[in-house]
Amino acid sequence: MPHLVCIISDQAVPNLLFIRQFSQPDSEFFFVTTQKMEDRDATDHLIQALHLPHDKCYKIIIDANNAKQIDQQLKAFPFPKESSFLVNITGGNKLMSQMVFTHFQGYDSSMFYSPIDSDQYQQVYPEVINIQKDQSIKLTLDEYLFAYGYEITGELPYFKGNPKPTTLFKKVVESGGASHVAEIVRASSQDYKEEDKNYLQGNWFEFYCYQFFKRIFRLGDAQIGCSVGLKKIGSQTVNQHDNEFDLMFIYQNDLYVFECKVYSSPNYKKEKFQAPMYKLASLTQKFGLKCKKYLAILAELPEQEDTRDQLGQLRANLGIDKLITLEDFKNHQGIEILKREESEKPDFQEKLNLLMEKFNG
Repeated sequence: MPHLVCIISDQAVPNLLFIRQFSQPDSEFFFVTTQKMEDRDATDHLIQALHLPHDKCYKIIIDANNAKQIDQQLKAFPFPKESSFLVNITGGNKLMSQMVFTHFQGYDSSMFYSPIDSDQYQQVYPEVINIQKDQSIKLTLDEYLFAYGYEITGELPYFKGNPKPTTLFKKVVESGGASHVAEIVRASSQDYKEEDKNYLQGNWFEFYCYQFFKRIFRLGDAQIGCSVGLKKIGSQTVNQHDNEFDLMFIYQNDLYVFECKVYSSPNYKKEKFQAPMYKLASLTQKFGLKCKKYLAILAELPEQEDTRDQLGQLRANLGIDKLITLEDFKNHQGIEILKREESEKPDFQEKLNLLMEKFNG
């Protein structure tokens, strides 16, 4: 019966999946952490997300940047010598993972590293072998967000308004844009006061995307949410406007976040794209390196080439994976809708992710 050792860092999912795969009923859990992480309650969020018994969880707080102190702090903790350990050295900085690796060479231990985008764990001690990740483990949206310190405060239940989302979408596609669909244009008027105003102005498109991605990714109800309101765990206040996401879902244990926009005017400036892009980038910073961000907009990009280039550069700089336009929805009905054109170069966020993996684990 092995005990599990994890290094706490900003990236919660690798530890979440490691524990889900390797824990056993009698396992105990040892979290090597820092004061900085504990000030954010990072370990507690992970424990709660996994529903681990608190009496089997232990924290070892170390100095992340002082090898001698780390060595002393690990030696001072009474790890049970007679036990075996499975050690995940993926988290933390390189010094932390190296010191943990060195310390547990003195125990009956196996140590693992989990590269980004790999379907295998690399066991690096006592022998070097690859172990397949358990593909049956599927995180829920609640679990993922809780591990990063957020809880869902509300969602918009799916419903079919009148006209249905699929009907409105068909009208937009066939007419060439939302500005040609009478129901959408009418609801955009300041004089329109009917109860379905929000639905016709945009909720219907969120529902369409909800059903579209739920279908193509074969997602369960617990893996996807529409108009998801969030707050930090422990916070007494909820800022519904600033912390609401049009669409969120978990696919292959990665988080996908969407802003979904419908514009009823045929003419719009680049600012119509920029504002939701900035919001998307700002509010997803705490969701881990693998968080994927998309702006789905029922319109075409501006015709001016320099404006398109500016939007493309902004997308790359903000780490947004793709701007999904009306043309994309016309041409794609499957997972390929999320893929960027092959001509597009790797963006800033992708380069940053690689650097962070290399230097921070």
